[in-house]
Amino acid sequence: MDSFYDFIQNNPSSIRLQVNELLLAEYQCPLSETRYDIWSHQNYYIYVISGQKKWFTRNREILVQKGDCLFIRKGAHSVIQYFDKDFCAVVLFVADEFIRSVLLENRIELTDTEDSIDRDSLFPIEPDKLLAAYFQSFLSYLSEKDKPGDKLLELKFKELVMVTASQNYNKNLTGYFCRLCKTGSPSLLELMEDNFYYPMTLEEYARLAGRSLSAFKSDFKETFGTTPGRWLKKKRLSYSQYLLKHTDKPVTEIVFDSGFQNTSHFSREFKTELGCTPLAYRKKTS
Repeated sequence: MDSFYDFIQNNPSSIRLQVNELLLAEYQCPLSETRYDIWSHQNYYIYVISGQKKWFTRNREILVQKGDCLFIRKGAHSVIQYFDKDFCAVVLFVADEFIRSVLLENRIELTDTEDSIDRDSLFPIEPDKLLAAYFQSFLSYLSEKDKPGDKLLELKFKELVMVTASQNYNKNLTGYFCRLCKTGSPSLLELMEDNFYYPMTLEEYARLAGRSLSAFKSDFKETFGTTPGRWLKKKRLSYSQYLLKHTDKPVTEIVFDSGFQNTSHFSREFKTELGCTPLAYRKKTS
């Protein structure tokens, strides 16, 4: 899978500014695929200048168009793009710890709500004049020949966190921010449960979890009592069983929805684990 952060950072056509791992860019999508899967080890805001795209996970999908803003929690997700108009957006990457430090340093009071406990990854942000003006100011920075200093740029990132945290009508997002302040970044258990059905490599999972590969494997064994490879295979097979039993999706679609990369490998692993083919299992459990 492609890292969206790395793509933006290394794309020569992106106009970008960076302070440490805080990254701002004007993003114009060059991809030709209708659907693609991406992941990011950093959270990011995306503000649409033109065109439209759809971000989605297994729990939710959000269509964004000109003037819309979306906060995407770190992890993996899918995107559908439309080709009727060129897509252009401002993208800003911010780490959990940066968000947490800004909110605690400025003593921003947040209230967690029951609406926010579903651990969603997509948070639409209610557009208003203040937010629109904020992103327009960032666009002016990108277009200037003389770029702003690091201190000023960092202050602009902090301003965005405080502006969105202060919008009482974005309760799910403020709920997530509230939990960041209380507990810090999501646990390894939460990250894996939320992202197992994407075909990420162990190195990518380790980076998502903020660990070296060796530390990731060690912490994983301590948390789950098994290796990442064994856990992922069992989890994906279990999810494929659920989809076979409770949906009418074709097997070829279930393969990829479960995190497997090809049908033959999936069928072989499924039969080894359950003693029958996916189609036979569906027939038996329907």
